[in-house]
Amino acid sequence: MMNSKEIAVKSHQVLSFNKIFSATGSGGDVFWPGCAVLSMGSEVTYKTYELLKSAMPGLSYSTSCCGKPSLHINGGKDFKKRKEFLESIFREKGIKNIYTLCPNCFVTLSGFTNVNVQSAWKFIDEYFPESSKGILDGKVFSLHDPCPVVKDIEAAKHVRNILRNMGAEVAEFKNNRENTVCCGKKNMLMTLNPEKGKKMFELRAAQAPSKNIATYCASCRDTFKQNSFESHHILELLFQIEADSSWMNRYRAVRNMKRRNENA
Repeated sequence: MMNSKEIAVKSHQVLSFNKIFSATGSGGDVFWPGCAVLSMGSEVTYKTYELLKSAMPGLSYSTSCCGKPSLHINGGKDFKKRKEFLESIFREKGIKNIYTLCPNCFVTLSGFTNVNVQSAWKFIDEYFPESSKGILDGKVFSLHDPCPVVKDIEAAKHVRNILRNMGAEVAEFKNNRENTVCCGKKNMLMTLNPEKGKKMFELRAAQAPSKNIATYCASCRDTFKQNSFESHHILELLFQIEADSSWMNRYRAVRNMKRRNENA
């Protein structure tokens, strides 16, 4: 029998897979922001989508969840159901390539069949918008690498290029890139075992070169922000947007995609 914390995760997953929050476009190439980025709102996600479309004109857009939270409740039984559902959607829509911003989605979706999962950060680096050149000139950010990036270490390189193209100076945590340390949210710890998650965060926070954090995981960004840090997602810096994370923002981002994405 699930406890109240597991029920909270299950409720999150039920909502995430409801058609109100989940829609996937058709075509070989799909942009997959991930739940946490979508929660930052439609402006961030759509501006990123438009940037990526300059690299891939036929790119469609998905607001679906990868199902990772389901791995950590009910013995992972719900995850199998989520995975089978998503794989059927991928077959139906003809999806071959998924480009994601979320490091957790990258790891989770890489275990699916018949899809090639890539980090979207490579393309944001290669198609860096000229309008963002030097906009952070002289500013210093402590760059937190999210823990799943050890499975996609190239993303760490591209994010550093993006920050430096914006004119920012990168201050490294003691543990970075493939040796990075979790912010405390991995495997739904902050919900399922908040005391352990908090201790993990305190260890990471103690390594921060400053209180001014930049990261490329929206969940990590929220963790630092909720603990008295100035915390920014790379996309907020790139597009000069200050975003708050909420289910309402996520709903608006989904609605925006449905209205604009002709392939959805």
